Amino acid sequence: MHTKATLQETSPNDATCLRPQAGPDTLRRVADWYPLLFADNYRTALWGGDRIARTYGHKNAPACCSESWEVSAHPSAPCYVANGAFAGRSLISLVAEFGAELTGTDAPNPYRFPLLFKVIDARERLSLQVHPGMVSAVRTGGEPKSEMWYVLDATPCCTIFAGLRPGVTEEELRQHARDGNFSAVANPIPVLPGEIYSIPGGLVHSIGAGALIYEVQQSSDTTYRLSDWGRVGADGKPRELHLEKGLASIDYSLPVPQPLTSVENGFFSFHVHDLLPEETRSYPADARTFRVIFVAEGAVKLTWAKGELLLACGTSVLIPAPLAVAVTSGIRASRLLVTQLPHKA
Repeated sequence: MHTKATLQETSPNDATCLRPQAGPDTLRRVADWYPLLFADNYRTALWGGDRIARTYGHKNAPACCSESWEVSAHPSAPCYVANGAFAGRSLISLVAEFGAELTGTDAPNPYRFPLLFKVIDARERLSLQVHPGMVSAVRTGGEPKSEMWYVLDATPCCTIFAGLRPGVTEEELRQHARDGNFSAVANPIPVLPGEIYSIPGGLVHSIGAGALIYEVQQSSDTTYRLSDWGRVGADGKPRELHLEKGLASIDYSLPVPQPLTSVENGFFSFHVHDLLPEETRSYPADARTFRVIFVAEGAVKLTWAKGELLLACGTSVLIPAPLAVAVTSGIRASRLLVTQLPHKA
């Protein structure tokens, strides 16, 4: 749903929502859950384009739109519910109030939403960058961030950078950092629509020009730029680099990523589900985890016990853990990108 929610019950930058404290006079209500759609939540950067608006009909997207944050409870840019009884509520506040009833019992902290979902339009290539992993984030003071990319679309000859060329050492990398010549050590990978890549924390990477990407990641906004390819910002000055923290975050043991059919790691489970015309797929309630569904191709009808929604291509929906839903494709085939938490052993 691409409408702006105008009601905000908490500040977008409120990162201090805490678990409600139970007491003799406190009785937390149980929600009457339904699939949650979110208001537009766009980011702009000099490398962004207009494909999010053109491809998915996002009429409110800015002219140079780099990212659509589809489902976010990160304090830097949280999403607000756009439909139903919770319209105008931030995802931050809902998770803080309902905890595992919304996120599921397998959430690392049920009162903080653990993932962030984006659509990224790279009209130009992004900076060569790295995110810290769980260990290096402690050293650098950043938020850990592992992610994955599903290539929604790519222009001919579109290339990403992911990983380092074989045999590159830390000393070589530092030398290239001093010279400003990272392209000699970053590993190029030509990409095609429909491909999936896992980008763990500590892996050097860059989304290439011409790529339209669906990204699932840990809820983090920490990025260390190693190189911006000599580009200057809107002020005419080179954008800030983060060489020391970036170099400290690189995991030299990580292999060059290969195309995948799904992603299973310690943070999320991602799968592609294809539906034939008018085919229905059921998603039973699972107290262990929420689900996020993105309609990558086609259009579908989503039904649950008390209602239904029509979801156009490019729509994201959050399914709370207690809710069972069924998805039916329209007269054309559909493709769903489905993410949930990995089940604990």
